[in-house]
Amino acid sequence: MSKKQEKAEVRRPEPTITAQKHWIVYSAPAGLIAAGLILFLQDDTTFKIFGGVIAAAGLIWAISKANEKWHLTDQHLVMEKGVFSKKKHEISVHDIYQASAEHHKLSKYFRMGNVRTRRRADECSGFNHSFITNHEEFSKAIEHRVKKHATAHSLNQVYELKEKGAISSKEYDLIKLGHVTQQFLSKL
Repeated sequence: MSKKQEKAEVRRPEPTITAQKHWIVYSAPAGLIAAGLILFLQDDTTFKIFGGVIAAAGLIWAISKANEKWHLTDQHLVMEKGVFSKKKHEISVHDIYQASAEHHKLSKYFRMGNVRTRRRADECSGFNHSFITNHEEFSKAIEHRVKKHATAHSLNQVYELKEKGAISSKEYDLIKLGHVTQQFLSKL
């Protein structure tokens, strides 16, 4: 089988849920675009140039907001960001320690909020995605996946012990290594 055929056969799972941006994130970029167009329509060349730059900045800002996406599959949380060069991060659901939905200050007027995740990995505390319309539903979906994939002696519980100071970092690393080894051997 050629490499092209192998790549064609490798399929990414479809997202089960996608975090949807609230329309309010586009209001500030739309204001910039409108201000830029008003300046652009003036007779003075300086205003035209300045207006064009402002409108272009607003357009790029709106496109960048539209390209911030979080997708959840059965196994991964996929985060996409970027306008010209897409940056894509995939985090295994096994690495997520906790997900929470937080209401935004404007939540009493608009139905939106933030989604925060915490990771077990020591090198990264977690991720935040703001101004989401379905923040509670998305957070619950992440929590459901985390609980679904957790084992009886999950690393989440061991991580909590480490955070509380009940076990040392060295002990945590040994338990984590044993857990990863056990998962690897069970797949053979």
